Amino acid sequence: MITVTRTLHAIPSSLRAIRASCKAMAFVRADLWRRYGALGTVGKSAADIRKEVTAGGWYSGLSVDGTIRAETTKDAVNDILTYKAAACAKVRQAIAKRTSDQNERKRLYALLKSDKWREDGYLHRMMRKHFRHGVSSCDNQFIVRSDKHESRIVGGRLTVTIRIAKQYGEPLVLTTTSSGKNVDLTGCNLRVILKGESVEIHYATEKTAGRPCGTAEIGVDKGYSEAFTDSDGRHHGDNFGAVLTAHSDQVSKTGKARNKLHALEKKHRAAGRIAKAERIKLNNLGRVKLDGRRDRTQKRLRTIAYQAAHSIVDAAAVIGSEDLTGPIRGNLQWRKYNRRMSAWAKGVLAQALEEVCTQRGATHVVVNAAYTSQMDSFTGLLEGRRAGDKFYRANGDVLQADFNAARNVRNRIHDREIVRFMPHTQVKQILIARSSGATERQEASVGRRKPRQRSADKSSAQH
Repeated sequence: MITVTRTLHAIPSSLRAIRASCKAMAFVRADLWRRYGALGTVGKSAADIRKEVTAGGWYSGLSVDGTIRAETTKDAVNDILTYKAAACAKVRQAIAKRTSDQNERKRLYALLKSDKWREDGYLHRMMRKHFRHGVSSCDNQFIVRSDKHESRIVGGRLTVTIRIAKQYGEPLVLTTTSSGKNVDLTGCNLRVILKGESVEIHYATEKTAGRPCGTAEIGVDKGYSEAFTDSDGRHHGDNFGAVLTAHSDQVSKTGKARNKLHALEKKHRAAGRIAKAERIKLNNLGRVKLDGRRDRTQKRLRTIAYQAAHSIVDAAAVIGSEDLTGPIRGNLQWRKYNRRMSAWAKGVLAQALEEVCTQRGATHVVVNAAYTSQMDSFTGLLEGRRAGDKFYRANGDVLQADFNAARNVRNRIHDREIVRFMPHTQVKQILIARSSGATERQEASVGRRKPRQRSADKSSAQH
């Protein structure tokens, strides 16, 4: 059983009341990030911060229901502390790279865990680097506590009623587009998100275990043209790159045209033609269509990624994949490639694989990604050459590059020397040492060459 988020689309009874609540909670989120976005969390837990907020009475004057204010405050505080935990994880990696002294590592880890990192200059610098002061621009949502809403079927549609205190208005009625089948909101907090003239209701639910996984052990390489290529040579999610390219190119084209219109709007405004400038801003520089296009594309890409992950797990019980959470140093791609292959696309592939493996009982092993594309998967040595989507072996054979990388990922699942967070320089040293050892063993099996006899002239010359 895993917890997933489901979405209901609804029409509210009062858009004005929804907007007022969102506006008030936008102020709360922004103020909490201003107060606790960095050093304000030092030595404080989530409960400590909420006690400070309650004791200070900073938001008691807002005209919004108290439970909505309290739950949204809790949500914002959890976001801040999650951001801090992610920064601490990066600092732990930096500590491991900085020193190999176990006592020094334990000391630094202890200071970091006990939230006393300001006592050490190095830890303070690293936390300032990775835990920069955050801000919040979220202005379209709030949280409803589980005991403050009820749902029923009205006219064949699921209707959600949010109870609020009388002094803040009438209950909010949200009529969803769902029939209510297989929807159980009992005991669930709701995240109400205002999008244009409609509302999204997000709620958490338990997802039952899926169909059983396969029995094989394979490695996968995340790609662009297709979502995944496995170590058996199969491609999964073939149209992933086509959808991503079409969307990215359309966004680029639209952005260039919008820049021209924006310059024209500023020109008319500077010349005093305010009405003309306002019409351009209102009719040509909105975000409704752009946001809708982005959301549709992301949903389509997520569907492709999850379908590809399911097709992999259909055949495998153990899946190895590369750790692509960090940028590859020295790998400078052209600007169009960076625009198309966004970090979001890589993240949704990793998320899909992890969640599908968890749901269906498969084992997902994340391995070090260094040199998986430069190694020969049949010899395990750092030899051969990759050019585009082809890998040229030392013996002259040509392999599909993603297939070769996937085989290397599968082989690295059981590699005890190369661990996940090892720097690429150490990985290269290990691979070079293996290549040298293979060459020495090959020469030993053939036999030592007999030393060539010196000629009479050379021997006489040395004497």
